[in-house]
Amino acid sequence: MTEVSSCDTSFRVNEQDVGQNIRALRQAAKATLDEIAKRAGLTKSTLSKIETGQISSPISTLLAISSALGVHLSEFFREEQKPASYILTRKGKGRHIVRDGTRLGYAYEALAVDFPNKPMEPFLLTISPGDKDGVFQHKGHEFILMLAGKIRFTLGEEQFTIAAGDSLYFDSGISHGLKLIGQTPARFLCCFIEAA
Repeated sequence: MTEVSSCDTSFRVNEQDVGQNIRALRQAAKATLDEIAKRAGLTKSTLSKIETGQISSPISTLLAISSALGVHLSEFFREEQKPASYILTRKGKGRHIVRDGTRLGYAYEALAVDFPNKPMEPFLLTISPGDKDGVFQHKGHEFILMLAGKIRFTLGEEQFTIAAGDSLYFDSGISHGLKLIGQTPARFLCCFIEAA
């Protein structure tokens, strides 16, 4: 444990609790140890030891990890709470997180990160002019509901245009990619669903 004191107040930080929070945030972002370690400038082994509470980290390291995950440092120090029975996310108040499309410039706003054991991860995803085209393939299903803008979507050998009001449900195990059409950002609800 690390003791932190300031004036006449003090509190104790449990490395195992911090590590568990880091691991939970990384898993919620569907990111691997390798991905986050590289973004934070750490080795995979070091990040693993931090997640399991085997080593104590300086604040600079924790800041690098929080930046790599796209979360505020305070998220690492949250105490375990009673599991939520619902998550209400107000407009513009979702949590911005890092996913595989972040490297292309895509902005992911998670809408239900704190809901436990959910089979679906809903996001508001924004693709802006200048972002790179992405190609993805992963287990499960995916649902898209276009809210604004327009994209050209490729699913296997098929290609189609999706505009505001259109929706698409598909097997995300099939290679799929998207390309922004025009100079208006595309914004859509995107749900990643675990396959049964």
